[in-house]
Amino acid sequence: MRPLLIALLCAGATLASCTQVPSAVVNTAEIQSKPSLRGLSRVDAQHAWVSGSGGSVARSADGGLSWELVPPDDTAELDFRDIHAFSWDEAVLMSAGEGTASNLLRTEDGGQSWQLIVTNSAPKGFWDGIAFWDEHRGLLVGDPVDGRLTVMYTTDGGRSWDTLASRSAPQSIEGEFAFAASGTSVALQPGGLAWIATGGTRAKVYRSSDFGQSWQTIDTPIAAASAGAGIFSIAFSNRFHGVIVGGDYLAPEKRHNIAAYTTDGGLSWTAAEEGFEPGGYRSGLTWCNRLMSWIAVGPDGADYSRDGQRWHALETPGFHSVDQGWASGGSGRVGRVLND
Repeated sequence: MRPLLIALLCAGATLASCTQVPSAVVNTAEIQSKPSLRGLSRVDAQHAWVSGSGGSVARSADGGLSWELVPPDDTAELDFRDIHAFSWDEAVLMSAGEGTASNLLRTEDGGQSWQLIVTNSAPKGFWDGIAFWDEHRGLLVGDPVDGRLTVMYTTDGGRSWDTLASRSAPQSIEGEFAFAASGTSVALQPGGLAWIATGGTRAKVYRSSDFGQSWQTIDTPIAAASAGAGIFSIAFSNRFHGVIVGGDYLAPEKRHNIAAYTTDGGLSWTAAEEGFEPGGYRSGLTWCNRLMSWIAVGPDGADYSRDGQRWHALETPGFHSVDQGWASGGSGRVGRVLND
């Protein structure tokens, strides 16, 4: 076991019920090695995993009060942008980067050992995020190779992966790609529903109803048209209701057309109400069951919404990623909603 100490920075208000308005809700701590933590996976109220720069991987069993470093050996040069935990012991880990900097690893013993599953073989390939329908089926999404997004799938819990045939993968336009800012450019719902969000030249959503084997293209009102702009995160509360958030990380103060919602399963998207958009660039998004709210986070702050139409600021530091009542961010910062 490799213990990792954390320092408590601030505490927020306790939530007595899901009908209360979230305000100053995040209990924040700092991992002393200060990696940029963009991968996050909540297991339950007490257990979560985080991952990030410098080959960093850690897990907590006490609601985030203490953390154990469990990184793979000899991976200090990798940036682990996403992690999916099936349990306290089993997790799939994804690094992002061009070419062989993108890797998938798996552990079955709580990170005491890791198995390298697959390394990206496309020189211009760049992996962005992973998600799972259940303990068997999952998807990986990556930037375009030869004009089509990379889509890989697993049916054995991430122990092996197949690449979707190029002719079936979503066809992108020049300068369009997904973002790996929080590993949440792909969202899944039961029954084989899947969505991929993109940015760059155009901010689009690709939708599948057959476990990612075929895709349809949907335009969105999210602002794009530059390398730093578009949809950074997509999440669904059920098969019909979803939200997308983003913006421009090179101009994080911009608020217009950075969030949208759907009520028809992603077949159409409506921009958040003008004047009630999130407070700026947002890189991570979750539907929080306990709060019955959407929570969007970015490096400069966070917001919540009951319906995806109107957003309200949260009194909390900024984060890169959010999953239910947990959040992770820069300088090794991790946090959670009290009483999650």
